[in-house]
Amino acid sequence: MANVALVEPGLCSSEMTAITIPSVSRELPECPSPHRRHVVMPPRWMLNPESSFKIKWDVVLALCVFYTSCVVPVRISFGIDATGFFYVFECGLDFCFFVDILFSFRTGLVDPTTGHVYYNQRQIVQTYLRGWFAIDLVSTVPLEFMAKHLYPDVASNTLQSAKILRGLKLIRLLKLVRIRKIGQMISKLEGEVFANQSVLALVKILLFMLFLAHLVACVWFYVAQLSPYSWSKSMGFMANDHANVVSLQYLSSLYWAIVTMTTVGYGDITPKTKTELIIAMFVMIIGVSMFGYVIGNITSLVDNINAAGRMQSQHITTLKEYVIVRNLPKHLGKRVLDHFEYYYRHRSVFDEDAILKNLPTGMRNDVVHHVLQKTIARIDLLSSGHHEGLVSDLAVAMQPFFCVQDDEVYAEQDIAVHVFFLLKGTVRLVNTKWKPKPGVSRSIVTIEEGGHFGQVELFHPRYSRGMRLASAVAKTYCQLTMLSRPSIESIGKTWPELIARFVVEATVQAKLMEPILSAAADKSFEVHSDLKPSPAAARSITLPPMALSPADEILPAGATSSNSDGQQQLVKDANTCIAFSTVAPLSAPVEKPCRGTAQGNDSHVPVVAGSHRLHLPEKKVAHFHWMLHPHDIFVVNWQMTVATAIVYSSFMVPYRIAFEAEPVAEGRYLDTFVDVLFGLDIAIMFRLAYHNADRQLVCNAGTIAKKYIKGWFVIDLFSTLPFDTIGAMFVAPGSAAQVAESTKYLRMFRVARLFKLVRLLKIGKVFKRIRDSIQLSPSTERLLKLVTIMICFGHWCACIFHWIMLFEEESGGHTWCTDYFFPYDDDPGACSDRVPNEDRYVVAIYWAFTTMTTVGYGDLHPSKFSVPELSFAVVCLIVNSTVFAYVVSGIIGVISNHNPSEREYRTQMNEMKDYVRDTAMSVRLSSNVKRHYDFLLSTTCLFPEEQIFNQLRPSLRFDVARLVASNTIMTINIIATMEKKYKGFVSYALFLLRPQFILRSERVCRSGSPGTEMFFLVEGECEQMDQDNHNVRVLGEGTLFEAYALLAPPEEHYRMQSTVTALTPTCQLYSLSVQEFESIADLSPAISVNLGYELAMSVKKDDFLRLSADQVQKTVLPVLHLLNLL
Repeated sequence: MANVALVEPGLCSSEMTAITIPSVSRELPECPSPHRRHVVMPPRWMLNPESSFKIKWDVVLALCVFYTSCVVPVRISFGIDATGFFYVFECGLDFCFFVDILFSFRTGLVDPTTGHVYYNQRQIVQTYLRGWFAIDLVSTVPLEFMAKHLYPDVASNTLQSAKILRGLKLIRLLKLVRIRKIGQMISKLEGEVFANQSVLALVKILLFMLFLAHLVACVWFYVAQLSPYSWSKSMGFMANDHANVVSLQYLSSLYWAIVTMTTVGYGDITPKTKTELIIAMFVMIIGVSMFGYVIGNITSLVDNINAAGRMQSQHITTLKEYVIVRNLPKHLGKRVLDHFEYYYRHRSVFDEDAILKNLPTGMRNDVVHHVLQKTIARIDLLSSGHHEGLVSDLAVAMQPFFCVQDDEVYAEQDIAVHVFFLLKGTVRLVNTKWKPKPGVSRSIVTIEEGGHFGQVELFHPRYSRGMRLASAVAKTYCQLTMLSRPSIESIGKTWPELIARFVVEATVQAKLMEPILSAAADKSFEVHSDLKPSPAAARSITLPPMALSPADEILPAGATSSNSDGQQQLVKDANTCIAFSTVAPLSAPVEKPCRGTAQGNDSHVPVVAGSHRLHLPEKKVAHFHWMLHPHDIFVVNWQMTVATAIVYSSFMVPYRIAFEAEPVAEGRYLDTFVDVLFGLDIAIMFRLAYHNADRQLVCNAGTIAKKYIKGWFVIDLFSTLPFDTIGAMFVAPGSAAQVAESTKYLRMFRVARLFKLVRLLKIGKVFKRIRDSIQLSPSTERLLKLVTIMICFGHWCACIFHWIMLFEEESGGHTWCTDYFFPYDDDPGACSDRVPNEDRYVVAIYWAFTTMTTVGYGDLHPSKFSVPELSFAVVCLIVNSTVFAYVVSGIIGVISNHNPSEREYRTQMNEMKDYVRDTAMSVRLSSNVKRHYDFLLSTTCLFPEEQIFNQLRPSLRFDVARLVASNTIMTINIIATMEKKYKGFVSYALFLLRPQFILRSERVCRSGSPGTEMFFLVEGECEQMDQDNHNVRVLGEGTLFEAYALLAPPEEHYRMQSTVTALTPTCQLYSLSVQEFESIADLSPAISVNLGYELAMSVKKDDFLRLSADQVQKTVLPVLHLLNLL
């Protein structure tokens, strides 16, 4: 090369730029990231720790370590030597460990700071020798094997009993130290694989519990062999007169370890010697710590297995509590919940904005295009090749929602704040108040998929007055997204061509709507471009230039921008093919009718309120096709009946199988009725219409049958057929041997009836209907769910426990039943023949609950000589203790989250009281602060109400806001007037006004103070005195004062002109600050103009305070002139 740059080793590329030639600098290596390995080819006979061979070798070695960690303690404690295949296999494991030692001397070292891999052999050897070499070597060398071959003449049992050889055996426990390799592998796996972290954490906890219990069991039995008075000797486990004696020894030790660690403590196995007492105490400490850790983490881990589902459930729970606290009607509450269920299915439930803000711009754009690729592809504005940054900003700011057929997206005279994008379906813009000539349609424009609408009332020079001039009605099931004006303005600061496009599109679309818009425009004011408000009013009521300029002055055809190519393309698209691909005139073909729905009348679009949408037409269509509608009363009652039958089966089927309880009399008829009910349910499912993904009713018999056969049909069929009855027909009675064989077959047929439990998966939909109709609080619902889980697990564990007892009884073994009912009988016989089923069931479920709740009285426990019972007890202890931990932590959550509004209220009140106490306020001042704070918290919603409102679709937001504000700010005349003119205004004003609570003789405001807010008096009376103390008047309910503070320009530095004091014992007011008033202009400049007009009129009519001529001429009159009403 001609150009050479001298660079010192380790110099970053950013440091090289000053000494390298530009043509060469791109070839220089970058500084490696601390979180990225610097890959260098290893020297010969050296291993790269990140190579595929080394990774595979580590996996094989981890499996060897896992086997060794489990087997070595058993062989040492129970004296079981490896023979035959296992001897050869374990010798191979030792050889693998020895090879790993050699590999450790030839494996490169990774610098955790730079990520470099170093292959300095001397440094590698020194590091390993100073680290794990000694332990690895001692745990790998077979010292016991060498001792046996060095002393071949010593008897085996003598050799085994020698203390030195016992010590050599214990040295083998050093192999357990190699388990660190499994931990390293798991840590590497968690860092490199995007697996469910909660699943990994839960599996790690359970495996750690099992491994710890395994080690404790081995130590517990090893100590028992050191004394003739140990627990194992007293229990009879050291005798060889039992079958499977080694299994009994290990299971009993493991059983004691888990009973102690889970804090159950039956008391059937207890320590006898001092050593055993000391070990038991240590195990208790470990157990309590472990169980406390499990209780503290199991609920969050189980819930986080599906983190998105948990977050969605939390959001829905908050919404349910909000619906209850705000006392919304059932139909409106259901609409809110349905909206958010759809919302969280199409948008992430996580804090997406926070995550995306922390990403580099390019990476953020890639993530957004990946996550929202379906939305981007279905919206013409986003998929037409614009700059990826603009597309990302728009896609993230959009809020998804849906509308069913004949729902209004928005209505005439609604406040206009959003632009809507149609992803799926068809929307028509109609005018229900305009009276057309005979034969002329009320429809204006049809919006097809991919198009957007609503920009006319936001960005048109003439019609952007903050009010919808037509209604948008969904002609089919529609999926939409919306973009608010503040979001558009915010994005427009970075991408000004976006607003330019919306302005041009609004002009083009307005031409299609001209006949109706002109008629509507004549009825209201018009803001002229030549009318220039005074600088005094420019702060908050001036329309932005883009809304006042003529369309031909905004962006001339063919004009180009000085910005990027993406901006030029956007401007070009906005001037050549605006809206013609997204809106269709009336001559466009009429869309096809929905399946199962009546075709709408094109000449008149009926508007049906979403909250009272009628299902009668759909029901008639379904009944016409001899189908059942899913909302028929018969269907709802039938599903309730089937759900009751499913609950009955989930309890009775395990009971009948486990206790071999044949139904008699009424029980047989009831079981037959349940089977017939399930059979009829299968037949009904073939005649039950359903709503598809487009919310359209499907009444085609073939389509319904195919869907059901591919879904639940097989499960429903197998859960309905009485296999035991059918099997009994083919089993003929005969000799005793044949009867025994037949009994086994019949048991198998009975077990097949457990398929009925699968129907529990279908019961969720039915319970959802019940929950919606009853409207339970989430805390009560959660509590019932936890109690149901405990009851079900207790019942099923009791049935399995008894079922195992029956098998042990048939084989002639010891059982828990005989130990409990006949503890002193040497030959009690079959317990199932002497004790009624009811008594055995009560005792079995009693054991299940004492195990689950970790009570463990000790009066009932598995037989100490029954391997199946001990094995099930071990499994049941682990499962039930986990379930109990989940239930306990869940109940703690239920109690802490019960009535979250009241909880938040008390929290904030207590914080205020602590503040008052800490600052040593006077008694009178403390009382005033407490009463005001109590009023403030009582009149405001403690839920994130503004966030909830911002995510609601406009029509739903307006309905909820009118109910919420009906007894608060809607009592203010000016707010009621604005709501009447702009439907939905109150949904935004609700978060602009601040409540105040004033006691008698307390001042509301004082003359000479900065004029930063105005006041609305809603309850009580106040005295108003001018600044000269000459004029005094009494203000009653419904009055407002100091309105000029919001109209005054900033440079005037307006000071309040009066002092207002409370006359009645209490006064309730609302204040509106200058900053909140200015935010209305961001929402809609036209609405800001209207509100400013109302305030100016109140100032003009109020002769109590006298404004200067300059204030009237420069501030008040220009505001009034804006509405052209002087």
